[in-house]
Amino acid sequence: MPKQPRGGPDGGDGGRGGDVYFLASEEYHSLEHLRKESLLKAGDGEQGGKNKRHGKNGRDLTISVPPGTTIYEAGSEKVIADLISDGEKVKIAEGGIGGKGNMNFATSTNQAPRKATPGKEGTRKAIALKFSPKVDIIVVGPPNSGKSSLIAYITGEKLDVASYPFSTKKPHLWTYIHDFSRYTFLDTNPLVPESLEDIKILSRRARVLLCVIESAQIGEIKKMEKLLEEIEGISEKNPSRKVAYVITKTDLVETLPEKKTKHPVFPVSIKREDGLEELKKFLFE
Repeated sequence: MPKQPRGGPDGGDGGRGGDVYFLASEEYHSLEHLRKESLLKAGDGEQGGKNKRHGKNGRDLTISVPPGTTIYEAGSEKVIADLISDGEKVKIAEGGIGGKGNMNFATSTNQAPRKATPGKEGTRKAIALKFSPKVDIIVVGPPNSGKSSLIAYITGEKLDVASYPFSTKKPHLWTYIHDFSRYTFLDTNPLVPESLEDIKILSRRARVLLCVIESAQIGEIKKMEKLLEEIEGISEKNPSRKVAYVITKTDLVETLPEKKTKHPVFPVSIKREDGLEELKKFLFE
């Protein structure tokens, strides 16, 4: 509690702690850069000094995340913030308040008080992050169903497509310009039980959900029915979302067994270029 040479109080106040912000930035396309960051902390405020010197405020911390990041309270589904647009920023935790120096407690009868107050701690929050990219069309399907080849044909991109199961090991984003409008495709991991929860998160913002099945896999559709029902169930939470099935490689079979579904079904063959224009009309018109 510093005093002036003649006894007057001159202990300054402590500085505020820094705040913690989250910022949506299109420079990021995943949350990988935060995978090892278990503790995110802004700067501490400095103590006040003699001669009524106010302590420096702590430095704010701004954490950049890709647009489409939702911030939850850890262990619950309560949403703290949903960052959709580039540049959107939200304060998640507030810095503490600096303590009061003894200069605040001087009176006419006590001009050199030996009193100061401690600062108050800032906010502590346990949070969880989920990333659901802003996409127009999300493409799901079992291993080796022809998802990547279908997207490559529609967008005109030359993708590195392998002819064996699990060729898509990570989600891929593809952009396509149609009639001066920009469309984004998301090619997901193969639809297997282990990846279902991730696919459900990725599907949350999609305008169109395409479920791609190879013609030879239709006979096994019952094995996948529970997975497909869970994916279809997302559309009930977003009534404006369109859902459709695409049956690929129809040139390899003479007839297709009927698949009963409330959603449109598009049989297509890239080799023969069958059914693709009808599919494009559904996607873009």
